[in-house]
Amino acid sequence: MPSNSLAAAVRAHFGLTQAELGRYLGVAREQVAFVEAGKRSFALGAERRLRQLVLLLPPEGESVPPATPAAEVTKPLTATELLALRKRLRRCRHEATQLRYQLETEADRTQAQTRRQRSLAHLRAGLLPATGALTAEEERARDWLARLAPTPVHPPLLAGAQGLLVARLQGLTAEANALEEQLAVNSGKLTENQR
Repeated sequence: MPSNSLAAAVRAHFGLTQAELGRYLGVAREQVAFVEAGKRSFALGAERRLRQLVLLLPPEGESVPPATPAAEVTKPLTATELLALRKRLRRCRHEATQLRYQLETEADRTQAQTRRQRSLAHLRAGLLPATGALTAEEERARDWLARLAPTPVHPPLLAGAQGLLVARLQGLTAEANALEEQLAVNSGKLTENQR
């Protein structure tokens, strides 16, 4: 059921999730959901921050002019804006590095688990006879193998979850590339303006 609250209007206009709006307002996602459902209201500080966002909404019936593509921006970024871009670039690189590590670790674990399964089958075939009574040493080997077999090394990552990690990595990489390009363009403008 769609909400007609200001929070819902702000979220819809700016394309925010409840969690994202909640982070800006300083409240939990659940609080945003309750407010949108008409079950609660925001505390004074969150309400004040929400009003700041409401003031950024276009008047009813008007649409927001399309954003100017980065290539057409002629005004160089301020030092504060450049600092924010560099900070976001570092964050993207850091998160991308973590995702790469997670994917590589998952691949290593999957290989280790496959190797373990093959090794257990090989050990069974080599230590235990196919048929017949077992010797005391074979009994000992069978007990040892029985304790090894049920131990899962690592539950495999579901294909969908792995695909999501890959998609997130690609998105972060693309964002980092765009930020680097924007910083390079603005670094050139700064040197031109300093001449």
